Amino acid sequence: MKRTLFIAAGFATALSSATVAQDAFESQHEARHGVMAIMGISMGVLGGMARGRMDYDAEKAQTAANSILGVSMVDFLGFFPEGSDEMSMDNTRATVAIWENAAGFTAEWAKVQMAAPALAEAAGQGKDAMVAALGDVGGTCRSCHKAYRAPE
Repeated sequence: MKRTLFIAAGFATALSSATVAQDAFESQHEARHGVMAIMGISMGVLGGMARGRMDYDAEKAQTAANSILGVSMVDFLGFFPEGSDEMSMDNTRATVAIWENAAGFTAEWAKVQMAAPALAEAAGQGKDAMVAALGDVGGTCRSCHKAYRAPE
């Protein structure tokens, strides 16, 4: 009986700690999901044009690229407080590798910040120019997700 109570108390404490972590990081969690949603929608528009799934439209391409540029200026790293990983929170795919290799994670975001201005400059200048600049941003997204995002 004592062992059962001890196990139950330990489980309740662990559950309580997870709930506190979830609540403590909710605003950062929501913010990083918002940033990723904007990136995803914008990359989807540009990728659709690049792959010919939709016609190239200079105005739409420029709007999408400007959105990526704007998001790249956000202090995105501030939305990843330690303890807001997939093992500690629901609805996140952020792996502990973010904090185990913070320099690498920071470097990936810096690559987005460096590539975004060129994409914003090229996006409205024709499909070929947009596609050439899109590769740098897309490559950075892939490498970061491969290293720091858990599979679905």
